[in-house]
This record gives sequence, structure tokens and C-alpha cells, in this order.
Amino acid sequence: MTFRIHRHAVRGSLLLLACAALLSGCTRFSGHGTEPVTTIDSGQLRGARVDDVLAFRGVPYARPPVGDLRWRAPQPPESWEGIRPATDYGATCAQPDSAMLWFPLVNPSEDCLTLNVWTPELRPAKPLPVMVWIHGGGFSQGSGNLPQLNGTAIPRQGVVMVTINYRLALFGFLSHPALIAGDETAGNYGLLDAVAALQWVQRNIAAFGGDPARVTVFGESAGADMVNYLMVSPAAQGLFAQAISQSSSVGMAPIPRLEERVGFNPPARQLADNFIARLALPETADLAARLRALPTAELLAAMGERDRFTPIVDGKVLPDQPGRLFALGRQQKVPYMTGGNSWEASLGRMIGGGFSPAFAARLVPAADKARLYPGLSGEALDDAVFGDLVILSHSHYLATQMHAVQAPVHAYYFSWVADDRRARQPGAAHADDIAFVMGTLDTETDLGRVTAGDEAISRLMTGYWVEFARRGDPNRPGLPEWPAWEPGSARVLEIGEEVAVRNGFLAGRMAYHLKRGQEMLERSR
Repeated sequence: MTFRIHRHAVRGSLLLLACAALLSGCTRFSGHGTEPVTTIDSGQLRGARVDDVLAFRGVPYARPPVGDLRWRAPQPPESWEGIRPATDYGATCAQPDSAMLWFPLVNPSEDCLTLNVWTPELRPAKPLPVMVWIHGGGFSQGSGNLPQLNGTAIPRQGVVMVTINYRLALFGFLSHPALIAGDETAGNYGLLDAVAALQWVQRNIAAFGGDPARVTVFGESAGADMVNYLMVSPAAQGLFAQAISQSSSVGMAPIPRLEERVGFNPPARQLADNFIARLALPETADLAARLRALPTAELLAAMGERDRFTPIVDGKVLPDQPGRLFALGRQQKVPYMTGGNSWEASLGRMIGGGFSPAFAARLVPAADKARLYPGLSGEALDDAVFGDLVILSHSHYLATQMHAVQAPVHAYYFSWVADDRRARQPGAAHADDIAFVMGTLDTETDLGRVTAGDEAISRLMTGYWVEFARRGDPNRPGLPEWPAWEPGSARVLEIGEEVAVRNGFLAGRMAYHLKRGQEMLERSR
């Protein structure tokens, strides 16, 4: 069945059905009174009421990773006496303050391992599904505290929602042998933070009305990459029951190792050595101790514009290339949702350089481009190649590997462009989907006006995502049918001007990029 969205006068059937479906799943907190208090394994927390939802912000899930704990695996949080206020967000994790930063960076700190919990009620009649969001930002920037990520639309439907902070840039992913002692890992500290947050959820989410057996981990961009790393990390085994990957580039592209060059990626050791050389440290025996003694600001100042610290194959947290682990069936066999947007190239246009759409397009021979992308030229062609190469083919690959292990898979393609963006965007930009899923369009600073069509699409997407969290299947009465993905049919639900199932979605383009991507993955052995 196909539904058409009217931008300014939304056809009543879809809007009313979507609203009815959403409201049928709502668990509303009624009444007023004292601020909510709950008890977790480290002490009591006092939250706040936000509309008809309860919010607990800035909750520590690990000890501050400072001093001797810098560049170490996260440690359990310390307990406290009395009732701890949980009404304000914790610090934003320390990160570079670059021109690409999309939010005000106020008082960043390495003491940032906190999370936020949003729940409709603390003591529901039946434990509620849980959704844990991992933010994006290229592993270098971002925050789980942003208004775009912390709305009430999802919890109002009877879901406990958690947003987390994790270590970023050099604090989260610097890899160097000097920092490894005993059984410690090389780098991947930010990924281990996500594991620690999920362990905290398993121990404590019942205190917020959540069901630890129904945890969905979801994220976008680098956050979706983190989701896929967690899918194959032994450290995250059994910590979640469903996974949603929005615009991930994890799949066939090899990621760095500590001492070995992989594809376009130099060894993580080389990046770390170059960074440490810029610090001009005095010669002493204990390099790790000198690095851990440096001020946060001095470390950030030494980062070069091209420094990009990311997760690596360390043999422990990530035993091998993630795409290879998926192909070997080593991933968690859980219901899985994956997809991307129609103008993912907006990311490349923002970053530029070797990550630009023009650079990506040069990787495909002219004859192949003419055959696969007829009628496209110039920037439109570059953008299409970039989206396929960097995001959509990886989504297709991972969906195939999940289907191979008999996990339920649903795939989407988001092409709706908000009315206020149509004049300046040829499609749905990278990260545009987040506010639609979260129901936080009112926080989007570039939207001067949110139309009825925008709101209908947001309700639709929130409804699908919430239903998936409830039972591992996004379908429910009142929403257009979304069939499961299969390699032969490659059925994808397009969410755009029409909400419709596309069979054999971009089949020729995907087959081409899958073949080349898998060859590159094999060469990384």
C-alpha cells in the first residue's frame, strides 16, 4: 500500500491513523506533586517532571575518566549518600571546538560519563521497552545532552528512553602501545563507555519502569557505527535485544588496526605517534604517566585538523573487521533495522577534502557511472555516488548479513525534505532523520516553520521506531505496511513524498558497490 503525504494539507487518513496508532501506545503520567525519586545501585536520584514525562539527567554510569583513569576502560560509578539531584545535564565530553561543531560547546569536560533517562512512569503495571540512543559526530564531536535528542515524544508512547555521553576524539580513541598494560585494550575507550552504559541499563533500568530484556540500541552516523560495532563486540554480548542503525558507514570499509595500514586508513599507531610528537614532552621513562598528567586543553590544542581518532580492530573489543565478523555470523542475532537518507552527500560537502562527493565519485570509472547513473551529471552525480558508496551500500550489506543469520531485518530510505529546507537541499540531508524520529522538530534551528506534513512524517517514524522497540517489528495497525527485507527482493520502505515499499531498491547500483566493497574488505586481510 502506498500513502502520499501532502505538505500543507495532509490527507486526513494517514494523519489520523498515525495519531491513533501513537496514542494507543501512550502511557501518560497524570497528576502533579513532589519531584520523582528512585533508587539505583549507586544511590537515590531525584528527577524532574517535564510535561507528563519524568526526566533524570546527568546520571553517572561510570567514574570520571580522569587522572590515572584517562585512557582506561570505564570503572563502576562511586556510590553517594542521600538523594542526588538529577535535574541538570552532565558535562559535554571534551572535544575539539571546530568550525564543524553544530551546537554551542559550553563547559566541556573529561568528567562526562553520564546519561539521561526519560520515562512515562516509575512503576508501570508492566515493564516498558527501553531505547538507548548513541549520538553521532564522527567520534570527535557531539553530545547526548542536546535538545534534539531529549524530547518527550518517545517516552510518551510508553518507552523508557536513555541518551548517553561517551568519550570522544583523542580521549575516546587514542591508540598507542604505551597506554596498554596487562590485559588492557588499545583505544576503543569510547566504545567501552557505551558498553558500560548498557551494563548500567541492565542493572538499573527497572528502577525507571524499564524492561532490561527489551532494550533497543539505536544511533545515527558515528552513533550507528557504534551500534554496529556493539553488534560484533564480545563485550556487548547480551546487552540489548534489538538494534537500529541510521546512516552508518560500517560494513565493507576496513577500519584501522594499531600497527597495520588498512585500505585508506593509516595505522592507529602512526596517528598517535604524530600527535604525541606535537606535544614535545620531556624525555622520561613513563610516557603513559606524562600523557595522563597533561591538562585537557593542552591535549586538545595539539590535535591537528586532520587528526581523526576512531575505533580500531584491537583483537579484544573488536576482534576483527566488523564487516567480516558480520559475514562470518559472529554478530548478535537480534531484530535489526537499517537505512539511510537521500542526500547523505551533505556530510561530504561539509567535510570536504578527501571525504568530498567529488573525491568519492572519482573512485568509480566514468563508464560505470554512465551506466549506473543515467541522466545524472555534475554535483547530482557526485552526490548520488557518495551516498551509495559511503552509506547505502553498507546498509544493504549489513541487511544481507543479518538475514543470513535469520534475524528479522527491516530497511528504510528517508527522502522527506522539510518544507523550509526544500529551496536549499536536493534531498534529506545526513542527520535530518533524527528530529523526525525523536519528535523534536521544534528544536531544529533551521526550520522557521514546521508544516503539517513534517509533523505527519515525524509521527509516522516515531511510531515505527517505537513499535520496533516493543517487539522487534515496526508494523502495527494504522501505519503503512513495512515488509521484512530479503536479499532477493531488497524491499525498502521509502519514507518521503510517498510512504511506499520499493522492491529491488537501487538494485544495480547496490550490486556494483557491494562487489567492489567486498573485494576491498577481502584485501584487508
